[in-house]
Amino acid sequence: MKSEVSGGTRFVASSDPRPRRSVALHRAIVVSLAVVAGILAFWGTRLAVCPKPAPSPLGALGVETHLKTELGLTDRQTSEIHDLDGKLAAQLSDQCGRYCAVRAELGAALMTEGTNSVEMSRRLVDQMCAIQAASELATLEHIRKVSALLNPDQRKQFLSNLTRCLCGGEGLCAGGCRHE
Repeated sequence: MKSEVSGGTRFVASSDPRPRRSVALHRAIVVSLAVVAGILAFWGTRLAVCPKPAPSPLGALGVETHLKTELGLTDRQTSEIHDLDGKLAAQLSDQCGRYCAVRAELGAALMTEGTNSVEMSRRLVDQMCAIQAASELATLEHIRKVSALLNPDQRKQFLSNLTRCLCGGEGLCAGGCRHE
C-alpha cells in the first residue's frame, strides 16, 4: 500500500481488488435481474395477452355456418373465406407474438432508470403501435378480400353486419357509430 500527501490531503492507493469486485458484482446482479425480469415479463405477457389464437368474432358458429346462412354463401365462397380466415389468424398470431416480445422488453426497460430508459421505452411503445397498426391493416385487407368474393347483395349485408360489430358492443365504441 502506498500513500501520498498532496496539499494536506492524504491519498492511499490500494492494490486490493475487492472494491472493484463489489462494483462488478453489483452490476452483474443488476443486469441479471433485468434479464430475468425481461424474461418473466415476456412470458407473463405472452401467456396473458396471447394465450391462444383470438376467437372468431362470429363465436362458436364460425364462418362455415354463420356467414353461409346469413349471406347465403356458396360452397366455393365458404371454402375461399375459410382459407382467408386461416391466413389472417396465422398473421395475427405472429403479430401478437411480436407485440408480446416488445412488451416484455418494455417491462425490462421500465425497471431501469435514466434518459436512455425513457428513450428506449418510447421507442418500444412506437414499435408496439406499429405492430397494432399492422394488425388493423391486415384485418382491413382481409375484409376487402372477403368482400371481393361476395356478390353485390351479399357484400351489402356483410358490410352492414360488420359495421354493426365495429360500432356497437362494449368498450370504447359502445355508443355506436355517429352515422347511424
